[in-house]
Amino acid sequence: MRNDFVARTLVSTLLSIALVSAARADAPPFGYAISLVATAADGVDMNDAGTVIGTSRLDTGCGSTCLPLLDTVVWKSGKRIVLPTVSGLTGITVTGINAHGWVTGFAGVLFTTTHAVVWKPVGSTYQAIDLGTLPGTTISSAVGIDDLGRVVGWSTTSNFPPTGSPFMWTEVGGMVDLSAQGFPDEQPLALSPGGNVATAGSWYRLGDPGSVQAMPPTPSGFTLGSDPTAINNAGDQARFLISTSTGRLRYLFRFNHEGTWQQISFPGNGSVAYGVGSINEAGDITATIVGDGQIAYGPDGFAESLAPLVSAAYGGGVLTVVGPINASGQILAKMIIGQTGQRLVKLTPGKACTNNCTRITGVQMTGKGPEFCNQGNDQVKAQLSVRDEAGVPLSSVRITGHFLDDYWLDQVVTGQTNASGQVVFRHVGPACVGAVAFLVTDAAKSGRAFDRTTGTLTNYVIP
Repeated sequence: MRNDFVARTLVSTLLSIALVSAARADAPPFGYAISLVATAADGVDMNDAGTVIGTSRLDTGCGSTCLPLLDTVVWKSGKRIVLPTVSGLTGITVTGINAHGWVTGFAGVLFTTTHAVVWKPVGSTYQAIDLGTLPGTTISSAVGIDDLGRVVGWSTTSNFPPTGSPFMWTEVGGMVDLSAQGFPDEQPLALSPGGNVATAGSWYRLGDPGSVQAMPPTPSGFTLGSDPTAINNAGDQARFLISTSTGRLRYLFRFNHEGTWQQISFPGNGSVAYGVGSINEAGDITATIVGDGQIAYGPDGFAESLAPLVSAAYGGGVLTVVGPINASGQILAKMIIGQTGQRLVKLTPGKACTNNCTRITGVQMTGKGPEFCNQGNDQVKAQLSVRDEAGVPLSSVRITGHFLDDYWLDQVVTGQTNASGQVVFRHVGPACVGAVAFLVTDAAKSGRAFDRTTGTLTNYVIP
């Protein structure tokens, strides 16, 4: 076992060195900039328009002394929309969103009293549609919804052992049993935007029972399971295969729809967080591997950490979870900004600015707190310096920034630079909330471009 581990580690190191330039060949010119979605939040999915679904807690001003309500939400065009609950069922969970903004998930307590749900966009809000269950079953949940509005999921009984069937739902046809149409009687694991479905042992196209293909034998030493999976419209997949050796660790593989397997990551995943974000049409795979956000560029690149590809202006933040990548190349992720605070962000591809640039060249922070937590507030100051590409101070630049603490705080501030190219922001809030970070999200001046590839766009202080 130890020799096997050492061998895998050595192979991983050699392959990483040999293939790093090839893997990065398709990366954006400088890497990724940060677009803040929310603090104190978790993302589940994102569509090509950049609309995100997930959960979040809003700041109520009480710092570390309370736990704000956890909302299930959609972030759309800068707005946070709380999804409605379902009558008679406690709690909601989202699982997917399609190109038209329809959201899937389930309501109720998992494994006991859940119903699959679709949230349909209606104006500026959403309508919840309870999909019910297949006849003879009592529990259902949805895996996702494709761009034709077809929901795929699993409907089962609550007894042990449970018995169930895969289903497809449409607004016109309702819920139908896929196994009765000739599809495998297996629980769907993933759904592509075009309607390809992956199960533990097969994959197929909705509407075409003749398309069912059994997954081919796995490479020696591995076996299939029901671990996190993603599938694209060609049938290419990202899957964690299970090692048959002691420990049954999970390793990330790329599966080509023509029937071949490629191991793209060599550290084994056990109890540390792991998962698949997505696989797009170019074969790019996003995933979380041993608690680190990674990307494997298609068609055959190996997995590499995404953190080094994030603009250095963000201070080398750690990416703890990586979600899907959309058609514009945006990647949903959780990133540590500050000392320990994890923020929900989009990694947005970009390129360096060379002419008529606005650059934040420094964010100086100072903080003062009371001697004891119950004796007053923390006071934090952030002083920013703004210059052009030649180093000349820029006045009248409108800066937008966020004060973020280690809990719920997201205080948005705006201001303009003076003749010396400087602007100062201040925050006063509850004491004993850990580090207070500052993140610059915009620097606007007519005729100039905000350069997010260089300089300093975030800093923190412990009051």
